[in-house]
Amino acid sequence: MIEVDRALDGNGVTSLAGHRLKIGPELAGAKVTLRLDGHLVHVVHHDLLAKTLPSPLPADQRTTIRGARIATTQLPAPAPGPISVQRKVPRDGVIMVARQRLRIGTVYAGKIVTIHVEDTHFRVTCDGAELSLHPRDSQHPVRRWKAKIHAPKL
Repeated sequence: MIEVDRALDGNGVTSLAGHRLKIGPELAGAKVTLRLDGHLVHVVHHDLLAKTLPSPLPADQRTTIRGARIATTQLPAPAPGPISVQRKVPRDGVIMVARQRLRIGTVYAGKIVTIHVEDTHFRVTCDGAELSLHPRDSQHPVRRWKAKIHAPKL
């Protein structure tokens, strides 16, 4: 396992051996440790596992990374659980989370669903039952947490 320290720019992006890694705006401007483990890159910030991404580097290129060193400590514990947000499902059955459309289904129109936002996917639940699992296409941050519930029209 190899690790390297990097500073993130104002958008939460850093470079690793010529590849751009989008870490996320929540860590913009911070200094992080990137730990390369197999086919994954673990992002460590303040001794917490902040994020895990697929590695853009093949194993043979890892030894040529500037500032790389052998990891001497265990991988820290992950940050507490995934982010959970709520959305009210509209008539068409499609909700938006982090700029991504998720098709829930018209069967659930009018119900409030909970979306667990993880690094690589969205897990949708309603009343404790898992409805669907959607791949996460981008790393846009979540900007709205609660469902918009409008008063009924009179």
